[in-house]
Amino acid sequence: MSVLFRGNYIAGRFVRPGKGTELISEDPGDLFEPLGRIIISAEAVGPAVGAAVKAFPKWSGLPLQKRIERMRAFQRVMKQRRTSLSTLIAREAGKPIGEATRETDRLISKVDEMVMTGLRLVHSFSVAVDRGVRGECIFKPLGPLAVIGPFNFPAHTPASHIVPALLTGNTVVFKPSEYTPFVGQAITECIDAAGFPPGVFNLVQGSAEVGIALVTHPDVAGILFTGSTAAGQAIRKATLDAPQKCLALEMGGKNAAIVLEDAQLDLAAKEITVSAFSMGGQRCNATSRIILHRRIAKPFLEQFLPLVDSVRIGYPLEPDVLMGPLVSHDAVAKFQKYARLAEEEGFKTLRAGKAPGMWGKRRGYYVTPSVHLCENPDRSRSSRYRREEVFGPDVAIYQIKDEDQAVAINNEVPYGLITSVFTRNLKRFQRLLPKIDTGMVNLNRGTIFSSGKLPFGGTKASGSFKPAGLFSPYYCTYPVAVLEDSRPLSARSLPI
Repeated sequence: MSVLFRGNYIAGRFVRPGKGTELISEDPGDLFEPLGRIIISAEAVGPAVGAAVKAFPKWSGLPLQKRIERMRAFQRVMKQRRTSLSTLIAREAGKPIGEATRETDRLISKVDEMVMTGLRLVHSFSVAVDRGVRGECIFKPLGPLAVIGPFNFPAHTPASHIVPALLTGNTVVFKPSEYTPFVGQAITECIDAAGFPPGVFNLVQGSAEVGIALVTHPDVAGILFTGSTAAGQAIRKATLDAPQKCLALEMGGKNAAIVLEDAQLDLAAKEITVSAFSMGGQRCNATSRIILHRRIAKPFLEQFLPLVDSVRIGYPLEPDVLMGPLVSHDAVAKFQKYARLAEEEGFKTLRAGKAPGMWGKRRGYYVTPSVHLCENPDRSRSSRYRREEVFGPDVAIYQIKDEDQAVAINNEVPYGLITSVFTRNLKRFQRLLPKIDTGMVNLNRGTIFSSGKLPFGGTKASGSFKPAGLFSPYYCTYPVAVLEDSRPLSARSLPI
């Protein structure tokens, strides 16, 4: 069933572009049934930003409780449309329906997390500076913000920026991924139904050209981005001449699971299987490396490889599917390229990923998991396969001799998003924790597990040290120091 394209959303109404480039939104799990066609044009950016600029003074001047009321209305609409939104996410992003439903639920709960906990981080506070001198720190919104969303979490991830941005008094121009435009439209329809004032939230559809026009617009005060490291670097370069813009960039990962010799192997094998292959590995926090103590390599592989072979692949709306299709033809080509590269660079193939093209009666971007083994981790440190993000259902295994080597291999990649450590010894984990160079570290849980009640972000090429999750209100505001001196002149000590 196709979806009706309503256009961009500017100043409180949907506006179809009069001209532009046509883009087809595919169902990557069933290419015989595309979702629909949209028209994209960078000319929509100017009016959308203009609407956000115009709405900002009144929206930011509202009492916080009034903004919370609108956000609660948005939450109620989301709850009413939970099933339809989850189905749309599954079809357009190729995400299994269970994952899509969890994403919708996390979007809904994001409002509670921000209202009940996140906003407390940016409450004003007072301090006594001196006798008769009072100090205060207040937090102000930045202004019109650009939110650029990814395809793999097309609802929850943008909402992780949109919800705190609006609650703290900013206005928003949202550009969804060109792979998931109709999910972006559905979120906008919920905003519209919630009765936000015109211009507070705006939507522009498009690809990289529209994104660059948006982030470089002089009236955009900040860019809240989630996507690939390459795209994040392009944004950084495009805004070099605008240092006043806030850049909150959440980018890629080359995440590892460290499995030490005292780990519970069945637990580690199952957690890693889910973290490596759910959603076809198309998540920034997917496990793409297993750093495995060589003393337990054989028994671990005896448990892990059968789990890999049993991964349920299928159309996203079918029950109990762990891995749907990849999002596009280019994603399949990239997955195949890195499989070839692994072999060329000396990795042993334990499971060869295949791209059958058909799955049952459906034609789509289906692939099967791949697993590669590095038998000598001290070699091939310059390997591209070893250092670059695949963003597909692929995992590399490194056999190590001790903790120091495990930490060295974990930290050697350009990314620093998340690491999992599997050990029964809490003191051992706490000893490793300060040495691990990632923004998140899990003990005996896979890399894909996180909480909105904690910060979400990474180091190095994985982020810009402005984590999302609970900490998102920080990059949506800036602190202002206020000093009030009520003393008469006679009570002051001045150098003149």
